[in-house]
Amino acid sequence: MERDLYTLMHPQSVAIIGASAKPGSVGNELILRATEARFTGRLFAVNPKNTEIEGVPCYPSITSIGEHVDVAIIAVPASGVLNVLKECNSVGTKHAVIISSGFKEVGGEGVEMEQAIRDFADENGMVIVGPNCLGIINTDEKYSLNACFAPLQPIKGTVGFATQSGALASGIINILPNLKIGIAQMVSLGNQCQINSIDVLKMWENDEHVEQILMYLESIPDEVEFRKVATRISQKKPILIIKSGRSARGAKASASHTGSLAGDDTTANGLFASCGVIRELYLRDLFNTAQTFSKCVLPKGDKLAILTNAGGPGILAADTANDYSIPLAELTDATKEKLRAVLPPQASLNNPVDIIASASAEQYKASAEILLNAKEVDMLFAIYLYITGKNDLKIMEALQELKEKYPKKPIVTVLMTTPYFDLDLPKLLPNCNIPTFDYIVDAIHGLSRLVERKRYLENANNNVYNFEVNKSRVADIISNARIDGINQLTTLQSLEIFKEYGLPLPKFGNAQSLKDAKEIASNIGYPVVLKMSSKTVTHKSDIGGVITNIKTEDELEFWWNRLLERLNKAGLNDSLDGIVVMQQISGSNRELVAGIVKKGATHQMMFGLGGIFVEALHEVTFRPCPLTDYDAESLINGTKAKNILGALRGNQATDVKVLKETLMRLSQLVTDFPEILEIDANPLMIDEKGKLSVVDARIII
Repeated sequence: MERDLYTLMHPQSVAIIGASAKPGSVGNELILRATEARFTGRLFAVNPKNTEIEGVPCYPSITSIGEHVDVAIIAVPASGVLNVLKECNSVGTKHAVIISSGFKEVGGEGVEMEQAIRDFADENGMVIVGPNCLGIINTDEKYSLNACFAPLQPIKGTVGFATQSGALASGIINILPNLKIGIAQMVSLGNQCQINSIDVLKMWENDEHVEQILMYLESIPDEVEFRKVATRISQKKPILIIKSGRSARGAKASASHTGSLAGDDTTANGLFASCGVIRELYLRDLFNTAQTFSKCVLPKGDKLAILTNAGGPGILAADTANDYSIPLAELTDATKEKLRAVLPPQASLNNPVDIIASASAEQYKASAEILLNAKEVDMLFAIYLYITGKNDLKIMEALQELKEKYPKKPIVTVLMTTPYFDLDLPKLLPNCNIPTFDYIVDAIHGLSRLVERKRYLENANNNVYNFEVNKSRVADIISNARIDGINQLTTLQSLEIFKEYGLPLPKFGNAQSLKDAKEIASNIGYPVVLKMSSKTVTHKSDIGGVITNIKTEDELEFWWNRLLERLNKAGLNDSLDGIVVMQQISGSNRELVAGIVKKGATHQMMFGLGGIFVEALHEVTFRPCPLTDYDAESLINGTKAKNILGALRGNQATDVKVLKETLMRLSQLVTDFPEILEIDANPLMIDEKGKLSVVDARIII
């Protein structure tokens, strides 16, 4: 359901219901913030005990105001909120921000009261933010709306900030001047009784005042809808999110590797990566990245030049750039000659360029311009230490001039100068819009996010391929499993489904007798593998149900009999639907894993290093299904598994196109059959010639 949030953030009139004359109370702070911000519309207070509060006319109820009110800010005890909403609705006020707490977050009766509020709002077409929230802000001077009770006014900027934590919003508003970030709009979501993060994303999608979106989330209300909306918006403006709850304690035990590894946080990572959202783990990184995006264009490439007047910081910057996989530009001889002409003889002309401590501001500027003018340089990181002469302001003035002259190349700075210089910089140089950081790692982190977004915009696509498959045969297999009363398909059934969906399988057959096994092995060619196919056993290797490297017919007969003895001893003969005879993949020492698990309404694809170490190393990554071409590519590049795909120790490189297609075919399988809960394709083996084969399968419906 689409809801009108425009009026909420752009009201002509606001009533603060529960306003108070008592200093320090929430109702009083709300009135103070609104008047301090100089709200341009009509402001009313509602409290039956007063006729005026802080110079604002006060009425006993919203029904007695006698004028239309666009937005109600409600700060009354939880038990009275529903009645207030009914009064608002009776006079046509359809937008409300519920500051009041004591609802779902306290449990018990609070849950019922919150549900009643939502039901009433939905039935009457009302738009509700909260409850249990800090409020809303719009710094556009046409409105100057501050309807929250944080103690300070925010500075105006281009960031839309939404948060599930009101306290966090208050703290952030208090420290915004130190963070060099200005807010266009802020929404404290609270309990998300009705309006949630997806609604806010939609609201800001085409708002020209909001150039980037920052969010603090504790939950994602609808992953399917979030992915659709965030993917669309990421093509227009950056979305930066901190999501708390990163521990894997919520991951449930599962019969498959994929399910056991799919914690809430791993799948959240995959969701964000799929739709171009930049996930930050720490608030410092969130705002450092926001500062970089607000003051830098995206670079044309990823080559970085470091300019410094001290060797140590330059080396640290080079090391940090390497940690973030940002390559340093290889300066050409022509560029070095230009630098040599303006720098002292002791200067280092390699990258990092160390112009030494005694270099003047003029030499610093000349060097910066040479680097910005060099075709091999895409970004400039300027470091200045106050050592022999205080040139910080002159250097920032020079860099600002150069930024305007070379607008397509990002510049970031770290100035280790007098205390609080970076805080005073807006006053000393008000037109300067170059990001300044206290620490080298923060500057490099910001640059890395620019590069990450550049690559996403260049490579992202929404192509979901539909391959020609045999859906009817798979439907029959699943139907037969249901008739047999099993939800974990047998190895044979799982392999048959993989075959019908075109996955790269070794040759195999189903043997009901030794005679069958010999005939299948003869057709396949030795060596072969025997695998039990059971309706009850999850992991075949646990009971010795897999026998590999059978080289002759005599060995086949010997191991066939041994396998039957093991199964008979374990009482598993009756659960068999056959024994799979499969071609042995020779010369394979490279193993991958792929799998899918259903979490809520969304299937999550896993990919990474496979074999017996998959659960020990956790070197896997996730993306939501259906997979796009970009998702499959980023899955492959998202772990160290990519390092074993190329030519390695005499083994030929695998065909990455086949691997991508394998992942997308698995994705299509669960899209076509959403009743599939889990899939394991482990291992995916790469032989010495680079051929990829899926050698085992497990499917749960």
